[in-house]
Amino acid sequence: MKVATQEAAQRYLYSFRSKGDRFGLGGAGFDFGRVLFLAKLVGNPQNKIKVIHVAGTSGKGSTCAFLSKFLAAHSKKVGLSISPHMFDLRERIQINNKLISEKFFLKYLNELIPFIEKVDVTKYGNLTFFEIMIVLAYYIFQKEHVDYAVMETGLGGRLDATNIATAKNKIAVITKLGIDHTDMLGNTIESISTEKAQIIHKNNTVLTVDQEPAAQKVILTQVKLQDSIFHQIHQSKTYTNISLENSLITFDFKYKGLHLRKLSLSIPAEYQVENASLALATIYEVSKRDDFNLEESVIRKTLLNIHIPGRFQELYLEGKKIIIDGAHNPQKMSVFIEDLKKRHSKTLFDFLLGFKKGKDYEEMLTFIVPISKDIFVTEFHGDDQDRIIIPEKAAKIRALLNDAFFAEKVTIYSDPIKAMEKAQKKHDTILVITGSLYMISAILKELKE
Repeated sequence: MKVATQEAAQRYLYSFRSKGDRFGLGGAGFDFGRVLFLAKLVGNPQNKIKVIHVAGTSGKGSTCAFLSKFLAAHSKKVGLSISPHMFDLRERIQINNKLISEKFFLKYLNELIPFIEKVDVTKYGNLTFFEIMIVLAYYIFQKEHVDYAVMETGLGGRLDATNIATAKNKIAVITKLGIDHTDMLGNTIESISTEKAQIIHKNNTVLTVDQEPAAQKVILTQVKLQDSIFHQIHQSKTYTNISLENSLITFDFKYKGLHLRKLSLSIPAEYQVENASLALATIYEVSKRDDFNLEESVIRKTLLNIHIPGRFQELYLEGKKIIIDGAHNPQKMSVFIEDLKKRHSKTLFDFLLGFKKGKDYEEMLTFIVPISKDIFVTEFHGDDQDRIIIPEKAAKIRALLNDAFFAEKVTIYSDPIKAMEKAQKKHDTILVITGSLYMISAILKELKE
């Protein structure tokens, strides 16, 4: 078969979503051999390009964005694959930070379809949307001769579709590790770190940030096992003197031969300094290995102009200030709320919240409730994503807020858009929208339209 339009392509790809994500990671029908087989059928493109593979609990998407922006600004042709997407599924396959054209997306998908059909009739069973999109991304990046492919892990690492990339020249980047997705990755920092550290393959170059001792031990064990090269950045040494000046974050960066004072970051969130610094250290190592120069002026301009949707995103709607952040686990929520309090001390906020079913929202609420004025709880439906997203019931969240946190001003709405419309008219205070990237995607689409 062939698909002739973007709408037909989307319908075709979404047909690979199964009820309960049966064939996805953690499902009864999951088999990592399936995505390996598809990649083999199309010539293993993932091992014919230079891959920068990013895994972690917090900061994966932002670190990928920084990496892609830095490399493209230095005249490199860069492929970027992220998930979830916000507005268009082609965000999962970008070249030089732009969506691949519909024409080329259809061309390459049609080239892949015969191989997809071959896999579906084998012992492996149905491919998933995510597996197809990842192999398609690697395939397109090889066909388009990118200099680098920046790949964000979907979930975990060991059995994630992105982890079919095993070449020795791969750069493995591990952001901050913490507790999340316990149903699939285990409920200890050791088990989660073990899953994520296995993006490290033989002779890879590895970069990471300060980690908890248990996570650090796991990473170093995998580095030694794979005879890889290890680099690490440190808050007290690599990035220092962080401050907020005129709605910009400034900081000093020092890593080996790269010393930059008073860098200005356009995203007014301290948590992004670590992600930007990890990306800077990574491109430093890449530049030394691949023999190209980093330009200070280019780095400064990139940081000053970067914009990442849904990450401490500030906007005004009918005169009301809204801050949107996709924090969706306790680790992310903790640092987001800390930045919120630093930027707006002695302020109570209205919150619009929605959580995906299975998330540890009780712990996230411990950070939110103390600085809240009114709380609006909603549900959302991620029908435009790689899996069918099930939200937590708003009534259940409200009951927890009432019973465990003694929160009185809690209102529920079944629709996030209506919830936002009501919330923005409630008070003059800042409205904060957080809890799920899927919910934020739905809201940002509506605002864009």
